[in-house]
Amino acid sequence: MKTMTLKDSLYSALEEEARRSGRTINELVTEIVESWLSEFDLDNEEHAEIELARSEAAEQGGVEFEEFFDDLLQSSR
Repeated sequence: MKTMTLKDSLYSALEEEARRSGRTINELVTEIVESWLSEFDLDNEEHAEIELARSEAAEQGGVEFEEFFDDLLQSSR
């Protein structure tokens, strides 16, 4: 296990999401990092499929996780 340092505001946003989702901060960070790393293993066809899904989700009102966390940070201030 390793230790890392996060800005207080980011950690607060993680705490809030952990409370909201009933998961631990460790679970959230692990999932996010694994997801991010897995993007490097995808081929071009998979990237195209993901972008199509993102586009469809956006059309239905979905948001990217970066936007979600940015909004969460803003609301926690």
